[in-house]
Amino acid sequence: MERISQKHTLPNPVTGELQRGGWYSWCFWGIVAIFYLYEFFVRVTPNVILPQLSQDLQSDPGTIGSAMSVYLWVYAPTQLVVGWLFDRFGTKYLVSSASIICGVGCLVFSFAESLGMAAGARGLIGIGSAFAFVGAVYVATVWFPPKRLALIAGMTTSVGMIGEVTGQLPMNWLVEDFGWRKVVMWTGFLGGALGVLIFLVIPRRPSWFSASVSRHETDTVGLWKSIGCVLGNPQVWLIGIVSAVIYLPLSVLAALWGTSSLETLDSLDSNQANLAISMLAIGWLIGCPLVGFLSDRFKRRRPFILIGCLGGMGTMILLLIPGMPYWALVGMLFISGLATSSQAITFAMAMEVNPRRFGATSIAICNFLVMLMAAGLQVGIGWILNWRAGIHVAGSTIPVHPGSAHPSSAHLAAVAQNQNSFASLEALDYQWALACIPILFVLATIVSFFIKETRGVNIVDPLPEGEEAPVIGH
Repeated sequence: MERISQKHTLPNPVTGELQRGGWYSWCFWGIVAIFYLYEFFVRVTPNVILPQLSQDLQSDPGTIGSAMSVYLWVYAPTQLVVGWLFDRFGTKYLVSSASIICGVGCLVFSFAESLGMAAGARGLIGIGSAFAFVGAVYVATVWFPPKRLALIAGMTTSVGMIGEVTGQLPMNWLVEDFGWRKVVMWTGFLGGALGVLIFLVIPRRPSWFSASVSRHETDTVGLWKSIGCVLGNPQVWLIGIVSAVIYLPLSVLAALWGTSSLETLDSLDSNQANLAISMLAIGWLIGCPLVGFLSDRFKRRRPFILIGCLGGMGTMILLLIPGMPYWALVGMLFISGLATSSQAITFAMAMEVNPRRFGATSIAICNFLVMLMAAGLQVGIGWILNWRAGIHVAGSTIPVHPGSAHPSSAHLAAVAQNQNSFASLEALDYQWALACIPILFVLATIVSFFIKETRGVNIVDPLPEGEEAPVIGH
């Protein structure tokens, strides 16, 4: 038996194609997983360089937040078509091109002299990034047996969290030594080199996999019909809303507003703030596989979602308390990451409330809703801070254009002309801006009671005996 199994990992003597299950499978997955790590690193970069960006581009918090959120506004809708593109074209050309697009976006971003140019660059990065996680999991579906798919998906998420951690404090050290533009430029070259490496290492999709897929696709449904069917399911909306809220500490704090808020709320320097924020990702790094294992072991989904909602709500309320001891802040953010890591199982829940043939679309729609809320809140928090900064400078001697005679116009003009409006922000301003996060957690807790408990199985279209569905997201 062992002899037969070994034969199937060797190249096919007729076609010369590699077979599933060999040592090279880990190489193929690993290099795409590194792209996901890279993507997560560039995703959270604005959180570290936000004050420098605001000063260099002479922008206020609201405008800079809107520009940086373009990444998510592009990333979210792209998710709807990535799965279909992978099914049609495979990973070799898509993932290598996506990495190069990310690299080009970083290069453009490093030379940005205007907000429009910076926003366009972040949009390019968002397009390329949308292929990273799904690409790594798709490689696993080709080169690993189905029973390992859930493990590979969890490992991919953990690799992404490593990218988030390195994108905080280590990134801040590099920025302090070399400046943000040089560091982002080097990141761009790295993305291009990674794209070339992926192109050279990943083989074309083997014919035996394409033949296997076509044999089992007995019920082909078009892309837009699939999206319509999934969006028509109320449970998907409930799961998507809860998933989006539980992900907010990572998508809003770790990705954009966390460092600047901690510097002001708790009087931290940038290194301390970045280290504290990285605790969210470390909590996820440990929590994701643990929650997935426990959820599958006890065949329960909703209790873990409630833990994420209640844990997120409690820790986000504590975050608003200024002057917290540093050790308590670090511990609290780690606990927040640990609790909210339960968000990872929401993608399994989305698949379990839809027919199996809509599995990939269910994941895409859920991820779309997650990123949509993240984009909206990144912008919203920025404009609340903009409003609060205007309160501080409204009575200052900053000159206002004569045409802006209306009090509200003068108020906003004063903010726009303040080249470092972040410096005028106080603890109360961040409390105002971030208070929406615990409020959303309260609403998510209520909504979670209306989500059906799937007990780890597809309640619409049960899986055949012995078959398991992977947990996929981001």
